[in-house]
Amino acid sequence: MWSDYLCPWCYVGRDRTALLRSLGVTVTVLPYELHPEVPAGGVPTTRRYAAVATECEAVGMPFRPPTVLPNTRRALSTAEWVRRCRPESFDALHDALFTAYFVDGLDIGDPDVLASLADTDVDVEQGSHWVEESMARAREADVYATPAWQFDTGAVIAGVQPRRSFARVAARGGGEKVR
Repeated sequence: MWSDYLCPWCYVGRDRTALLRSLGVTVTVLPYELHPEVPAGGVPTTRRYAAVATECEAVGMPFRPPTVLPNTRRALSTAEWVRRCRPESFDALHDALFTAYFVDGLDIGDPDVLASLADTDVDVEQGSHWVEESMARAREADVYATPAWQFDTGAVIAGVQPRRSFARVAARGGGEKVR
Protein backbone atom coordinates (compact mmCIF):
# COMPACT_ATOMS: atom_id res chain seq x y z
CA MET A 1 0.00 0.00 0.00
CA TRP A 2 1.55 3.29 -1.08
CA SER A 3 0.81 6.15 1.26
CA ASP A 4 1.80 9.70 2.20
CA TYR A 5 1.21 11.21 5.64
CA LEU A 6 -0.27 14.42 4.23
CA CYS A 7 -2.94 12.54 2.26
CA PRO A 8 -6.32 12.60 4.02
CA TRP A 9 -7.49 9.59 2.02
CA CYS A 10 -4.43 7.66 3.20
CA TYR A 11 -5.47 8.52 6.74
CA VAL A 12 -8.93 7.04 6.03
CA GLY A 13 -7.25 4.20 4.14
CA ARG A 14 -5.86 2.90 7.43
CA ASP A 15 -9.38 1.55 7.97
CA ARG A 16 -9.20 -0.39 4.68
CA THR A 17 -5.75 -1.71 5.56
CA ALA A 18 -7.09 -2.89 8.94
CA LEU A 19 -9.96 -4.61 7.12
CA LEU A 20 -7.56 -6.44 4.79
CA ARG A 21 -5.42 -7.51 7.73
CA SER A 22 -8.51 -8.79 9.56
CA LEU A 23 -9.18 -10.95 6.47
CA GLY A 24 -5.70 -12.48 6.73
CA VAL A 25 -4.00 -10.34 4.09
CA THR A 26 -0.47 -9.13 4.86
CA VAL A 27 -0.19 -5.43 4.01
CA THR A 28 3.16 -3.68 3.61
CA VAL A 29 2.95 0.10 3.81
CA LEU A 30 5.32 1.84 1.39
CA PRO A 31 6.18 5.54 1.11
CA TYR A 32 4.89 7.68 -1.73
CA GLU A 33 5.80 11.37 -1.80
CA LEU A 34 2.60 12.91 -3.11
CA HIS A 35 3.71 16.56 -3.15
CA PRO A 36 7.50 16.88 -3.40
CA GLU A 37 7.08 20.47 -4.54
CA VAL A 38 5.93 21.62 -1.08
CA PRO A 39 8.76 23.63 0.51
CA ALA A 40 10.21 23.00 3.95
CA GLY A 41 7.88 24.60 6.46
CA GLY A 42 4.85 23.73 4.33
CA VAL A 43 2.19 25.92 2.76
CA PRO A 44 -1.28 26.94 3.95
CA THR A 45 -3.98 24.67 2.65
CA THR A 46 -7.39 25.83 1.52
CA ARG A 47 -8.55 22.32 0.75
CA ARG A 48 -12.05 21.32 1.79
CA TYR A 49 -12.25 18.19 3.93
CA ALA A 50 -16.02 17.56 4.25
CA ALA A 51 -15.95 14.19 2.45
CA VAL A 52 -12.95 13.03 4.48
CA ALA A 53 -14.61 14.13 7.72
CA THR A 54 -17.77 12.23 6.78
CA GLU A 55 -15.81 9.08 5.98
CA CYS A 56 -13.82 9.35 9.22
CA GLU A 57 -17.03 9.71 11.20
CA ALA A 58 -18.51 6.67 9.44
CA VAL A 59 -15.62 4.45 10.53
CA GLY A 60 -15.12 6.05 13.96
CA MET A 61 -11.83 7.84 13.30
CA PRO A 62 -11.05 11.22 14.89
CA PHE A 63 -10.29 13.96 12.37
CA ARG A 64 -9.20 17.59 12.53
CA PRO A 65 -8.81 19.34 9.17
CA PRO A 66 -5.20 20.47 8.74
CA THR A 67 -4.41 24.09 7.97
CA VAL A 68 -0.88 23.53 6.62
CA LEU A 69 0.29 21.14 3.92
CA PRO A 70 3.74 19.97 5.06
CA ASN A 71 6.70 18.71 3.09
CA THR A 72 6.64 15.02 4.05
CA ARG A 73 9.97 13.80 2.63
CA ARG A 74 11.60 13.65 6.08
CA ALA A 75 8.51 11.96 7.60
CA LEU A 76 8.43 9.38 4.82
CA SER A 77 12.19 8.80 5.09
CA THR A 78 11.95 8.41 8.85
CA ALA A 79 9.06 5.96 8.60
CA GLU A 80 10.73 3.92 5.87
CA TRP A 81 13.96 3.71 7.84
CA VAL A 82 12.00 2.50 10.88
CA ARG A 83 10.02 0.00 8.74
CA ARG A 84 13.23 -1.53 7.44
CA CYS A 85 15.52 -1.21 10.45
CA ARG A 86 13.14 -1.36 13.43
CA PRO A 87 10.08 -3.15 11.98
CA GLU A 88 8.64 -3.87 15.42
CA SER A 89 8.23 -0.09 15.86
CA PHE A 90 6.81 0.75 12.44
CA ASP A 91 3.06 0.32 13.01
CA ALA A 92 3.16 2.55 16.09
CA LEU A 93 5.13 5.24 14.23
CA HIS A 94 2.87 4.98 11.17
CA ASP A 95 -0.19 5.57 13.34
CA ALA A 96 1.56 8.30 15.34
CA LEU A 97 2.44 10.25 12.18
CA PHE A 98 -1.15 10.24 10.93
CA THR A 99 -2.48 11.12 14.38
CA ALA A 100 0.05 13.91 14.76
CA TYR A 101 -1.08 15.50 11.50
CA PHE A 102 -4.81 14.73 11.23
CA VAL A 103 -5.77 14.82 14.92
CA ASP A 104 -3.18 16.84 16.84
CA GLY A 105 -2.35 19.40 14.13
CA LEU A 106 1.43 18.95 14.43
CA ASP A 107 3.97 19.77 11.72
CA ILE A 108 5.19 16.34 10.62
CA GLY A 109 7.86 18.02 8.52
CA ASP A 110 9.53 19.36 11.68
CA PRO A 111 12.65 17.32 12.58
CA ASP A 112 11.96 17.75 16.32
CA VAL A 113 8.39 16.43 15.98
CA LEU A 114 9.68 13.47 13.96
CA ALA A 115 12.43 12.72 16.46
CA SER A 116 9.93 12.64 19.31
CA LEU A 117 7.56 10.37 17.36
CA ALA A 118 10.28 7.99 16.11
CA ASP A 119 11.90 7.79 19.55
CA THR A 120 15.11 6.44 17.97
CA ASP A 121 18.02 7.75 15.94
CA VAL A 122 17.20 7.49 12.23
CA ASP A 123 19.38 7.64 9.12
CA VAL A 124 17.19 10.04 7.15
CA GLU A 125 19.50 9.96 4.10
CA GLN A 126 19.22 6.17 3.84
CA GLY A 127 15.48 6.44 4.38
CA SER A 128 15.27 9.00 1.56
CA HIS A 129 17.04 6.57 -0.77
CA TRP A 130 14.46 3.93 0.12
CA VAL A 131 11.64 6.42 -0.55
CA GLU A 132 13.06 6.86 -4.07
CA GLU A 133 13.08 3.08 -4.54
CA SER A 134 9.47 2.88 -3.41
CA MET A 135 8.47 5.65 -5.81
CA ALA A 136 10.12 3.76 -8.68
CA ARG A 137 8.18 0.61 -7.74
CA ALA A 138 4.96 2.61 -7.66
CA ARG A 139 5.61 4.01 -11.15
CA GLU A 140 6.33 0.47 -12.42
CA ALA A 141 2.89 -0.52 -11.09
CA ASP A 142 1.30 2.56 -12.76
CA VAL A 143 0.54 4.09 -9.36
CA TYR A 144 0.66 7.88 -9.46
CA ALA A 145 -1.50 8.84 -6.47
CA THR A 146 -2.30 7.73 -2.97
CA PRO A 147 -3.57 5.62 -1.40
CA ALA A 148 -3.06 2.60 -3.63
CA TRP A 149 -3.00 -1.07 -2.71
CA GLN A 150 -1.34 -3.55 -5.07
CA PHE A 151 -2.26 -7.20 -4.58
CA ASP A 152 -0.10 -10.26 -5.34
CA THR A 153 -2.07 -10.68 -8.56
CA GLY A 154 -0.96 -7.22 -9.71
CA ALA A 155 -4.46 -5.78 -9.26
CA VAL A 156 -4.45 -2.26 -7.82
CA ILE A 157 -7.17 -0.59 -5.80
CA ALA A 158 -6.61 3.14 -6.10
CA GLY A 159 -8.24 5.48 -3.65
CA VAL A 160 -10.48 4.75 -0.72
CA GLN A 161 -13.11 2.56 -2.29
CA PRO A 162 -16.01 1.09 -0.30
CA ARG A 163 -15.03 -1.51 2.30
CA ARG A 164 -16.94 -4.18 0.37
CA SER A 165 -14.59 -3.71 -2.61
CA PHE A 166 -11.59 -4.61 -0.46
CA ALA A 167 -13.39 -7.58 1.08
CA ARG A 168 -14.41 -8.76 -2.39
CA VAL A 169 -10.87 -8.62 -3.77
CA ALA A 170 -9.51 -10.45 -0.72
CA ALA A 171 -12.26 -13.11 -0.99
CA ARG A 172 -11.54 -13.64 -4.69
CA GLY A 173 -8.00 -14.58 -3.86
CA GLY A 174 -6.51 -11.16 -4.55
CA GLY A 175 -3.46 -12.48 -2.80
CA GLU A 176 -2.10 -13.01 0.64
CA LYS A 177 0.10 -9.93 0.42
CA VAL A 178 -0.47 -6.33 -0.51
CA ARG A 179 2.02 -3.56 -0.98
